[in-house]
Amino acid sequence: MADNADLMLTVSHWPLPAVAVQQALDKLRLDVQGDAQVLKASRDFVLQELAAAKSQGRMQVHLRSQSEGMNAYGENYTPGNSAQLLTSEGRSQLGDVSLAGRLGARLEVSPNSLQTQFSGLGTEAQNQLRLDGTSAVLGWEGWNLQAFSRQNWWGPGWQSSMVNGHNNPAWLGAGIQRGSAAPSDSVWLSWMGPWNLDVFVAKAQDPRVVQNQPSGFLFSGMRLTMKPKPWLELGLSRGLQTGGAGRPGGVGNFVRSFLGQRVNQDPGDPADSSNQVAGYDVRARCPVAWGSCAVYTQWMGEDAAGKFVPLPYRFMKLYGAEMTYADGRYRTFAEYANTLTTAPYQQEGLVPGYTNVVYLQGYTQGARWVGSAQGGGSEVTTLGWMDVQTQRQLKLYLGRIGLGLGAYSPTANAPHGRMWGVSASQTLRWMGMTLTPELAYTHLAEGQDQAANKRNNLRVGLMMAVPF
Repeated sequence: MADNADLMLTVSHWPLPAVAVQQALDKLRLDVQGDAQVLKASRDFVLQELAAAKSQGRMQVHLRSQSEGMNAYGENYTPGNSAQLLTSEGRSQLGDVSLAGRLGARLEVSPNSLQTQFSGLGTEAQNQLRLDGTSAVLGWEGWNLQAFSRQNWWGPGWQSSMVNGHNNPAWLGAGIQRGSAAPSDSVWLSWMGPWNLDVFVAKAQDPRVVQNQPSGFLFSGMRLTMKPKPWLELGLSRGLQTGGAGRPGGVGNFVRSFLGQRVNQDPGDPADSSNQVAGYDVRARCPVAWGSCAVYTQWMGEDAAGKFVPLPYRFMKLYGAEMTYADGRYRTFAEYANTLTTAPYQQEGLVPGYTNVVYLQGYTQGARWVGSAQGGGSEVTTLGWMDVQTQRQLKLYLGRIGLGLGAYSPTANAPHGRMWGVSASQTLRWMGMTLTPELAYTHLAEGQDQAANKRNNLRVGLMMAVPF
C-alpha cells in the first residue's frame, strides 16, 4: 500500500501507534494506481489485524532446539524454548486525555547462547521471566507518554536493523512518541510529509560476560522518520549507552550524553559520558514504469566529529533492494550488511562495529547484539523470498561473521569466520490456532562451539499461537 497507493505512513519505524496506522488506512486512496480491489483487500486485511490486536489476547508457545540463527524482522531471538501471554487492550477516554494499556509476560530460556554457567534468578538464570508486551500509554495533545516492555525495528531492512532490531530482548523503559504519522499543519514542518518521532530511555538487562563491565547501563533510543515525497522515506536514528556500574551517572552525565559531549575522550581527559551509535537511512520507491520495487540503505556511525554539533562519521552500512509481484502476494529482497566501521573512502584500519573500550559487553541487551544479528565486524548478503498469502518464507545467507552470531562475549572464541546458511518457515492455521514450523541451518568456519552457539547450527522449531 505504501508503494502502490501512497499510504500516508512511514514503513521503516516499528512499532507505530495503532491510531496512526488506523488514520492512514482511513485516508487511503484506492484510485492512485494498480488494482483497486487488490488494494482494498490489503487494507481490509490490516484493519482486521488491528481490530484483533485490540480486542483479543494471545497465548503463544515456541518449541525450538537450542541453537543460534540469523534473526531478522519479526523473528524470535531466543535460541531455545519460550512462552508468552498477552492480554487484550484496555482503553478509556477522559476528556482530551486517553489511557490505554495491556499486560504481557514471557518465560524463556536464557537468550545468551554463549552462557554455560547459570545461577539464581534474573539475567543470570537459565530460565528468565520478562514483561514483554506490557504497556501503559497516556495520550494527550497528539503525543503518547508511555511505559513499556517492547522491541523496536528501526530501519528499512528486512534482515538487519543496524541500530535497534529484533535480535535482543524487549527494552523495559519509558518515553514519548508522536501519536500520529499524519503531515503536520505547521508551515515549518509540513515539508516532512507523514512523520513520527520516538524517544525512550530503558534499563539494560545485561548478564555479566566479562569482568569490570558497566552492568545496568541506561539505553536511550531516538528515531525520527518522515516521508517528504510519496516515493521517498528518510530516517534518523540514535542509540546510546550511558551510566552503569563504575561509570559516571546522574542527570548531568545523561544530558552530556544526549548532547553528544565527552565522547571518544583521550586518556587522561574526563571519562567518556557514553557509547553511541547514530546515523541515517533512506528508502526510495522505484519509478512506476519499473514495477513495484524499492531500494534502501542505512548508515550507522560509531564515532562523532564536530565540537558543537557532533555528527557520526565512521559508518556501518546496509544496502538493499526489494520487489513485489503478483499483486503484492510475493516479495523478494537482496540485502548486504557490513558491520565494519569505516570513514568515507577508508580502506585500512577497519574496526568491528558494536564494540567499545568502555562498555566491554558491547552494544548488547541480554548479551545479544542490539543491531544486526550478524554482530560486529561482519559482512553478510541475504537473499529472501516471501509468499505473503500463505506466510511462507525462504532465505539464503552468505558472508563472514567477525566476532560471533547472535550473542557476544569479548572473552569467548565464539563460532565465526566464513558462513553460509538457509532458513524456511511456513504458517498454517488449524482449529483457531496458528502453527509456524521452522527449519534453519547455519555453518561457521572458525571458533569453538559454545553452549547453544555452535559452528554448525541446526534449528528446528514450532510456534503455536491461540487468540482468546
